[in-house]
Amino acid sequence: MKKEILWLVAARSGSKSIPNKNIKLLGDHPLLSFRIKSVLKSKFKHDLWISTDSKDYALIAKNYGAEAPFLRPDELSNDNSSSIDVVLHAMNHAKNKGKEYDFIGLLEPTSPFIKTEDLDAALNLLQNDEDATAIVAVKESRPNKIFIQKKSKYLTELSVNLDDLKKLTRQSFDKEITPSGGFYISRWDSFISYKSFYNKKTLAYEVDEISGINIDEPIDWNFAEFVFKNKLND
Repeated sequence: MKKEILWLVAARSGSKSIPNKNIKLLGDHPLLSFRIKSVLKSKFKHDLWISTDSKDYALIAKNYGAEAPFLRPDELSNDNSSSIDVVLHAMNHAKNKGKEYDFIGLLEPTSPFIKTEDLDAALNLLQNDEDATAIVAVKESRPNKIFIQKKSKYLTELSVNLDDLKKLTRQSFDKEITPSGGFYISRWDSFISYKSFYNKKTLAYEVDEISGINIDEPIDWNFAEFVFKNKLND
């Protein structure tokens, strides 16, 4: 029976900024478990796979309810590995096993606070928009690009921009968005065609500041611990 979506949690070992980041405990649970738990409560028919190069990571994921149908090969497990190739590898595995899906969804452990309701709402939006090929989680971009310039000795661009601010209020700025890392969902056939979650028919799904937290550096981890401890993600 065809299921609606294959969710893929991509969690390789070997993080340098935060050692073993994907299985580091946030509260009492490994980081990757948050993504698994959010999918298990979804109303959509799905399979949930872990894509990892580590037997230990695979076992942890299985203990939380994900499947681990393969170990990721070495060429897809280094610092230069493309997430696109990781997704295609999983899709090819599904094809070889005779499994069929309408959608493919990529989840990264580093965005632990995305809620099930967001996953379901985003998938529902994509499902109901016949012109759309994909949907990606985004958050409001801060600061506005008017406050940014290329690194240089002098603030030549900023000086002009900030001088112009004397004539503007903050409310005059256009709202800007940027990918949050929370989730990436594509129609199955569209991903095969574009080999990307991004094209002119990719929908934006905006998440709030807490859901938009992405853990890359130790300071991000410290903030995530603060959020979790104080239940700001509830």
